[in-house]
Amino acid sequence: PAALGGQGFFMVRTGPDAGADMGYTRAGAFGMNGEGFVVNPAGHFLNVFPTSPGGQTLSTAATERLQVPQTFGQPQATQNIALGVQMSLGTNGGQGTQTTVPAAAFDPANADTFAFSTDVPMLDADGNAIAGQVYFVLDTAPTAANPAISYSVQFVRDGEVLAPPAPAGLLSFDAAGLQTGPAGPQAFTDAAGLTYSLDLAGSNVSQDPFEVVAVTQDGQSSINLSSIDITDDGVIFANYGAANTVALGQVALATFPNLQGLNPIGDATYLSSDDAGPIRLGAPLDTGFGALQSGALEQSNVDLTAELVNLITAQRNYQASARALETNGAITDTVLNIRN
Repeated sequence: PAALGGQGFFMVRTGPDAGADMGYTRAGAFGMNGEGFVVNPAGHFLNVFPTSPGGQTLSTAATERLQVPQTFGQPQATQNIALGVQMSLGTNGGQGTQTTVPAAAFDPANADTFAFSTDVPMLDADGNAIAGQVYFVLDTAPTAANPAISYSVQFVRDGEVLAPPAPAGLLSFDAAGLQTGPAGPQAFTDAAGLTYSLDLAGSNVSQDPFEVVAVTQDGQSSINLSSIDITDDGVIFANYGAANTVALGQVALATFPNLQGLNPIGDATYLSSDDAGPIRLGAPLDTGFGALQSGALEQSNVDLTAELVNLITAQRNYQASARALETNGAITDTVLNIRN
């Protein structure tokens, strides 16, 4: 809802077509319909001046219906994941849940076939979250003669075990616990031939428990509309999440030299006429136009209590007059009957 404190009318298109009449109203009880258009209770469409995404008004000569997109951004499937992990020598000497070295054939449902695992965030092409897991299989266990350690890596996307790169780049560490491989991101391939990049740079090994140090992914999902703000000069901003704000338009106002010449069509809405004179367009706070107050509704200037009291008084006076006339008629009839 919005209220105008001063001169001006909201501009509302009375139908969805461009040829529908343009109406003018002071009633600011607006909401959104199923298509995201801003309408009043009569179904009339609020019109605004076009603006840039940053809020600069592009034109005050033409208006358009205000439509609020419900989401922001284009969804994008995850293709690249950066994952830094801390491998744990303190958990079974780096062997974790794995029972043998070398391990049995990898099976994501069998913890005996891998040492450690972690979930990773992934999105599909529609921006929906899907399951992703990375598994680490101990390939070379540290010994007194050679304290280096290495793991082969398995990648599972939405339940599918992806084919690892060939040759596989082992996640390896030297005797000091510094990462020595792989040399760069590794490409894993699904059954359809699509590749997914996994970058394990920044991993380390220590006596502490296994944990994820950092993880990022490049997938994107659409962000839902969170709120709408209207500035004092009528610019309407849609907020999507915490960081995306887009201007959708500036409230368009109109006024006429002779307001009494407007043609009422009901629902507190009027149409222009020759008697009203030429239209003048503007925005809230422009010269000759009032301020816009968001979250408020303009109230009637009629005192309903006083008007109701006056109505009751008038009704009583009418009833008293009717009784007096009725009594006068009865007396007249009685007098006429006596004379007859």
